[in-house]
Amino acid sequence: MINIAMVGLGGAMGAMCRFLVYEGYINFAKNTSLPLGTITVNVLGCFIIGLLGGIADTRQIFLPEVRLLIFTGFLGGFTTFSTFGFESFLYMRNGQIGLAVLNGLIQLIAGLIFVWAGFGLSKAF
Repeated sequence: MINIAMVGLGGAMGAMCRFLVYEGYINFAKNTSLPLGTITVNVLGCFIIGLLGGIADTRQIFLPEVRLLIFTGFLGGFTTFSTFGFESFLYMRNGQIGLAVLNGLIQLIAGLIFVWAGFGLSKAF
């Protein structure tokens, strides 16, 4: 039962943080064609999982329940692959194939780079 609670608590915190990022972009980046909120949470989530995954990999410092809270719960609630897919679909449906491809490339390439960067940074700890 504790595992379910940890995932639920982490997921709620991650979803609230994702909402705050989206709200920030709605208020400050109104004149953009790309979904900057989605890109930001997905890339930042990749960096965080790379960083913390690297630390966990080399130091074994996270209890299993804490891993569930952070990796499955928080990062699962914070990042959003389904929103990325839907936004890309909307671009394609509206004939904006270039933006759909650009969105996909940004998220994939930046995601991989930021997992790598986070994992690399974890070696400094």
